[in-house]
Amino acid sequence: MCGIGLLLTLPDSGDKLSSALISYLNQQLSETLSSRGPDVPCRKERCIGSDDDDGNLTLHASVLHMRGKLPTPQPILLDNCAFCWNGECYSYNKSDVKESAKSERDMVELTAIEREESTIISDTDLVANMLQYALNKHDDSDNKSHLNIIADVMSGIHGEYAFILFVPSKSSHSPPYVYYGRDPLGRRSLLINSSIDGAVLLSSVAVNISDDILTTIEDNKGAQEWVEIPPAVVYRMDMQTGEVESEPIPRVVNRNIPQMIELSKRTTDTIDFMQLLERAVERRVAHAPQSHSRTDDASVAVLFSGGIDSVVLAALSHRHVPPKQPIDLINVSFFNDNIEDKSQHLLISSPDRLAAILSFKEMQSRFPERKWRFVAVDVKYREVLDYENRIRRLICPLASTMDFNIATAFWFAARGKGRLLDPKEVEDVYRDLNVDETSMDNKALAASSQEPLLRYARQDGEKDRTRATPSKREQICIREGCSRRSQSGCIFQSCKFCCGKFQGPISSYLGKSARMCPTHNHQQDVKANRGEAKTSAKTKKQNMTIDRLFSVNAFTSSAKVLLSGVGADEQLAGYGRHRPTFQRGGYDALQRELKMEVGRLWTRNLGRDDRCLSDHGKEARFPFLDEDVVAYLERLPVDRKCDMTEAPGVGDKQLLREVARMIGVHSCSTLVKRAIQFGSRIAKVSDRSRFGSCRRATGTASIRSNQERGVSNDRV
Repeated sequence: MCGIGLLLTLPDSGDKLSSALISYLNQQLSETLSSRGPDVPCRKERCIGSDDDDGNLTLHASVLHMRGKLPTPQPILLDNCAFCWNGECYSYNKSDVKESAKSERDMVELTAIEREESTIISDTDLVANMLQYALNKHDDSDNKSHLNIIADVMSGIHGEYAFILFVPSKSSHSPPYVYYGRDPLGRRSLLINSSIDGAVLLSSVAVNISDDILTTIEDNKGAQEWVEIPPAVVYRMDMQTGEVESEPIPRVVNRNIPQMIELSKRTTDTIDFMQLLERAVERRVAHAPQSHSRTDDASVAVLFSGGIDSVVLAALSHRHVPPKQPIDLINVSFFNDNIEDKSQHLLISSPDRLAAILSFKEMQSRFPERKWRFVAVDVKYREVLDYENRIRRLICPLASTMDFNIATAFWFAARGKGRLLDPKEVEDVYRDLNVDETSMDNKALAASSQEPLLRYARQDGEKDRTRATPSKREQICIREGCSRRSQSGCIFQSCKFCCGKFQGPISSYLGKSARMCPTHNHQQDVKANRGEAKTSAKTKKQNMTIDRLFSVNAFTSSAKVLLSGVGADEQLAGYGRHRPTFQRGGYDALQRELKMEVGRLWTRNLGRDDRCLSDHGKEARFPFLDEDVVAYLERLPVDRKCDMTEAPGVGDKQLLREVARMIGVHSCSTLVKRAIQFGSRIAKVSDRSRFGSCRRATGTASIRSNQERGVSNDRV
């Protein structure tokens, strides 16, 4: 992982851009990118064209050393060219550029190289040499051909990446160019800002321009407008005019991917998928860098929600991480620290924390030879406010409440600062909060119309662990798009949230609150049930105080590689919204939905996640978005990836659930999906602070700080 960027000043921009402004922008670029690459501080390389009429270019790069014996300082100078690389090359095709037009090629696996040899290989040097060889071999080609050549070289690289390449002018009649782009899925961030007249900025992270500097820029309304660069395209910018051309990166598929087998049985699909996913994990954990001071420290960490995605990744990484190394399982949970009842700060105050503990216990039992370290990251909301401006800058150009909540969870998880749960503590928690008692608590919560901490699918012959009775479990809210259960006695046959939505127009017509539902509008019998549930939950929570939560085993994970399950839900129909899509249009509609969601991952998730996770000098890796995994799942019919006629927790992500059972991890195999912002409780504490209640919050609302809204932080 690296931070890369550039500042290009176009010719004749001297009267628009002062030397002080240029110096300021270069300084801000260096400072912004430094946190992404702490191993080699951000360096600058000034590149100019053939004469003074060409634009002036300053390249910036900081380096996080992930491969090779020694870090490779950047920018790399290639003859007269300069190259910045942010990413990983797991496999590549070394065919001649003009002979590699086929969409399927044989790939060379870097992880297949012996470890002694791999210690002297840097993928940065490898990609730079591939580009240099291709450009030198076709040096007599015209400029348009160079664009095609670079796009074809990048098509032969499988891995997460973004890059910037400076190529000087070949003659006085040819301008110098800057080439840049992202991998076909957009797993590494690269932003552009061309709104400052006379200048263009590229950066892994948006650069904040102070108000004082903004006043010195003519027409500065768009000076802060950063845009995500679309993936799967190589762009070329003329340094004299600023004009941009583009060339799509050809889609190249590994010829060795198992072909889709036309069988009705799912067993073959499960085996093929598991093998491909395991290979994807191996690529991402092999030769992961360790701390120089402690060779027995963890090199790999898993962002561990306890759900099926993260548990399967942890189990597969166990097969390829050296046996003497521990694997860190990082779980994050948020809470509001300004309340009277300190018993809220119990160890399992969030759904993800409880799920993670149950899965962690199973991992210890299933793989006892591995040292698993459960890193509990517990974050007070006051600390979120301390880093609010920093996180808002990282998610830019996104600015919604939902993006902020998800980014906050990832940012604190990547920091890895929390405490280790010791084995005795886990045993105590597991005994105190076993599955039967969880079911009892869920019954009490169900009576009060609150969501249970964990939602399991009901298996044939098993006791329902989520709902109080089967009849309640089977009643789904009638409002279109809602998958929550309806509350018994509701006149609208809906959940509590949708009941309020139904009553909204009636209340508007009456000019006052309608309060017409006897179940959801606080009648005496409901109050009694709710009071009983709260009393039961409070008694339980008081057994675990804040002292137990923070007193011992403070710990910060030093693992540089962070495995994330992003991409599983979009490819295997894991979100709740996929079920209504299937109900409306069947598997054809669901197939179109999944294709659309994978295609928009770069702008909805991946750029934001990369910027937040790498802010601590660590690197996020996404095995579910490995090129081979994506290509295989694209070939597989959607009804062999999921079965939407089955219940939530069974039919969604069915293929992955079968992999989990094949590996031998069962506690997560019937868990119902809960998004990270809800599972970690960040949405709950953040929305209450910003909107007054969770019900008033909307994920698409623009994020504003409490200071901007005139709200004191003392009130949160």
